[in-house]
Amino acid sequence: MNVFLICCIIISVSGQLMKPEFFKENRQICMKIAKDPYFDIDMVVGKPWRIYHTWNLKLDTKCLDMVIKNASRAIIKRVWTDMYEYLEQQPTWDAATLHISMGSAKHEMLLFADNGPAGAFLAVPNVIRDANINPLRKAVPLLKFQMKLLREGKFLLVMDCHLGGASLAARSDHPPFRSEIAAEVATLDIGDGYPACTKEMNKEEQFFVK
Repeated sequence: MNVFLICCIIISVSGQLMKPEFFKENRQICMKIAKDPYFDIDMVVGKPWRIYHTWNLKLDTKCLDMVIKNASRAIIKRVWTDMYEYLEQQPTWDAATLHISMGSAKHEMLLFADNGPAGAFLAVPNVIRDANINPLRKAVPLLKFQMKLLREGKFLLVMDCHLGGASLAARSDHPPFRSEIAAEVATLDIGDGYPACTKEMNKEEQFFVK
């Protein structure tokens, strides 16, 4: 289950309440990630990013890819048509920057640059594309994400600053070694998390789950 789906499930559960401490902790982790920010749109768009490690969610053997591209007028119009009446508050639609699609079902989010450090975004999740979710009108909040490029663009870290789900990804055509992932997770120091895409091999090295 990916970050997007977790967001959708929590949003769609009527009366779902969470303690303020939960959100405060996640915001603090996002602030930690945002120190020494490094983000370049030209470096994140293009070929798919494959998730190799997660926090607060488990993919295990599943390999989940994210495709990031610039938000075209056609994409903005389509997401606006789907989500306009369901959002708690409206973003500045013309200012949409990036579009992220995930997995074979093409779950998608439209991203808007947020105030603050590089890589901070507000996001509109297009929950209407999921037939299992029926949101109430004016009930879907804008999400907040922090993204960061690591190791000169080898890795991409994405975190939901409200719900705490996070992922560490690399380009799917350049899979990292397990030792590289473990070293990056240790350097980030935001918790142990869970290995993902654990059956994928890189030059005979397998991503074993402990």
